[in-house]
Amino acid sequence: MNRVSKRMTAAVIALAAAAGGYGLLSSRGSDAKTLVGRVWIERIPRDDTDPIELVAILADEPIGMFRRASRYEGSYALFRYELRGDDKLQLLFPQDRSKHEVAFDARPCDVKGFDYCLDLSGSPRGAAKYYSRKEWEIDGSDPAALEDALRALGEELLASPPAP
Repeated sequence: MNRVSKRMTAAVIALAAAAGGYGLLSSRGSDAKTLVGRVWIERIPRDDTDPIELVAILADEPIGMFRRASRYEGSYALFRYELRGDDKLQLLFPQDRSKHEVAFDARPCDVKGFDYCLDLSGSPRGAAKYYSRKEWEIDGSDPAALEDALRALGEELLASPPAP
């Protein structure tokens, strides 16, 4: 399989399927619209064994995932979230029942071949900076489409040259 491991794909699909019981998000500001419904990575991996941080936050359901992984190994943490205006999230990690207030700045940018930039502060997991591309939108309401989108992302990462 590609750089997005089968395990990650299965976890995100399980996350999307489990989301069915949760309520839909309320209206969001422009930063929140940029934040949710896409995959964010900290950088392009240098090789197959280079672990990177990834965060995916579903738009259709208030669920997300932090993932640290290389092609061969990884770990993840699922969370529920609540938007607090256009620049804050409250994260709830069901595993340890911890809550965290996280400030975010999600915006269009043109950095290192990416279309979007995300800064996070106050998060207990993941990186402080992430990047995304226009075509990295994800739809958590359709598990098959989500799996296809993650597979395409993995193929794209395999084809992308490392960042300078």
